[in-house]
Amino acid sequence: ATPIPRTLHMSMLGIRDLSVIETPPTNRYPVQTYVLENNATVIRDAVLREMDRGGQVYYLYNKVDTME
Repeated sequence: ATPIPRTLHMSMLGIRDLSVIETPPTNRYPVQTYVLENNATVIRDAVLREMDRGGQVYYLYNKVDTME
């Protein structure tokens, strides 16, 4: 079994404790979410700008069959 479903299942059975984080850590920057029209140049520039500053990018692309 993969770790997350296994751990969740074990916690639901009462075999393992379940921890819930209800508030973010203090001084945490808020998550910024953007939904944009598909424009490869804008996406590339935004990702590179964030990476250049040492940040993180989570890019969701749900059409795996069409990825280049």
